[in-house]
Amino acid sequence: MDDPLAIYLHDHLAGSSFAVELLEKLASEFSGTRSGEIARQLLQQVQVDRKTLEELIAKVGKANPDIYDALGWIAERVSRIKLKHDDPTGIGAFEAFETIGLGLLGKRALWEAMQVWQESDSRVAGPDYADLLARAEQQFQGVNHYRLELIRGELSTKRGDSVQP
Repeated sequence: MDDPLAIYLHDHLAGSSFAVELLEKLASEFSGTRSGEIARQLLQQVQVDRKTLEELIAKVGKANPDIYDALGWIAERVSRIKLKHDDPTGIGAFEAFETIGLGLLGKRALWEAMQVWQESDSRVAGPDYADLLARAEQQFQGVNHYRLELIRGELSTKRGDSVQP
């Protein structure tokens, strides 16, 4: 049976795979727009945090990574159907950034759990969890602020008001 910690970390790795693919897609499709720039900047930060997670997994051990990688890949493909990525300020972009925001809350929860877990498991000791928590919170607040800007614009458009993206 796999180590529960390894399973937990791989669950988060699958989530980060989904986030990376979604952010790459947004950055590429919305290049030259504010949505694309926010996605590009966040992608760089998520990739740095993902390396920390991969280092933890290397210390803790593997847990059927093929399954978890496949789940991240499938989730990203499903998002293409659900999330319409055709307008950098439309409802699809809003939903994409909301999804990313939820992932960032999950990442914050991961770092919080590891901060506590390190007290009883030296395999996860080492990273500056306080810094990782603060960075995840900052990332979430930034994405959430932008997400709310997008929905305000979308609602204004539906009412016929002028929009300022």
